Amino acid sequence: MKKTARFMNDSSNHKSWESIWSYCQLDYRSWPSTVIPDHQKIKVKMNHDTKEIRLRFSNEYGRQPLRFEQVTINVNGKLAKVTVNQSTEIDILPGANLISDPVQVTMSVGDVLIIDTYTMESVELTGGIVTYSKLITQVTNYQLEEQIEQKDLFRMVAENNRMQYIYGISEIQIPQSKGNSSIVFFGDSLVQQGYIVDGLKLRVLERNYPNLAVLNAGIGGSRVLKGTDRNFDDYQRHGTSGLERFEKDIYSRGQVDSVIVLHGINDLITLEKGSEKVTIYQLIQGLGQYAEIAHSHGSLCYIGTLMPFGESIFYEDKLEEYRQEVNNWIRNNNYYDGYFDFDLAVASKQHPSRLNSECDNGDGLHLSEEGGRVVAETISIPQLQKKMI
Repeated sequence: MKKTARFMNDSSNHKSWESIWSYCQLDYRSWPSTVIPDHQKIKVKMNHDTKEIRLRFSNEYGRQPLRFEQVTINVNGKLAKVTVNQSTEIDILPGANLISDPVQVTMSVGDVLIIDTYTMESVELTGGIVTYSKLITQVTNYQLEEQIEQKDLFRMVAENNRMQYIYGISEIQIPQSKGNSSIVFFGDSLVQQGYIVDGLKLRVLERNYPNLAVLNAGIGGSRVLKGTDRNFDDYQRHGTSGLERFEKDIYSRGQVDSVIVLHGINDLITLEKGSEKVTIYQLIQGLGQYAEIAHSHGSLCYIGTLMPFGESIFYEDKLEEYRQEVNNWIRNNNYYDGYFDFDLAVASKQHPSRLNSECDNGDGLHLSEEGGRVVAETISIPQLQKKMI
């Protein structure tokens, strides 16, 4: 096994670390993809100054070990090898997460961090992260030094060409510092797809809020009260319930200053379907619990109103009444530290139950890149940076 000599003092072993880029791992065991030796290149535009980083390697839903023969990072042309326990060969067993050794790197706000991973043997991939937005993060794949379209490699991208898929990497960390702050956006596909989150990240960069992280804790199809519908998927494609995963997905990776919740539209859509029916009261009660959990961890917690879906295949007049009921509660609740009116920002002026056409990605429910930008503009960054008293 190849090894790389490293020297660091004892104190560096005991630093506290925090996440500056992360996504939830998604379960694709029902849509496996097998790749031959592959070179994955991930580019991330950063908003932090640091001299040191770590990576989290993830194979959370894997059925086979995932082996990277080599992983490197590159900032401004300066290349460094990434190791785990001083080994350049990184084996991630099914279900496992590994944290890399600290890597010495000089990175500044606005720099692009490039991560290159290399697999040298065929492997079945059944989990990873997915984002639609390419504003902050881009990924390309190469085989025999030629770029390969992801739709030709991965089942999930073949099914939905808007996706970009990353395997084996789920988080970038830096040492904790008093000058750093973090926001976690929690919810469903409207969060996970990245247009809102990346829209906010761009505002943070463009308006000079250095060392502020905006993290993505969205899972497509996620619901507040229920996990993945077994009629849809035999595994956990849509995750466990929001109430089950909220604490784990937000607070397992360091201190969080503020949480933004955008969740509940999938509960509405499935409210009266299936054998396990739930009520609007239970949904509102569940949303209130998020704020209670966040406050118990010393975080401020904000919530966004549920956006229109009048042009989607799921629309029913009764569901629109439920959406208005939930939004009325959001606008008047005493649980959260404030709310952002995403509904008002993206609704059609002529037909308020529908998305504005420029904000609609075409299915009447999900946002376009422009829709994400519009929603991100409604969020007050100074408000998010306040500390809980």
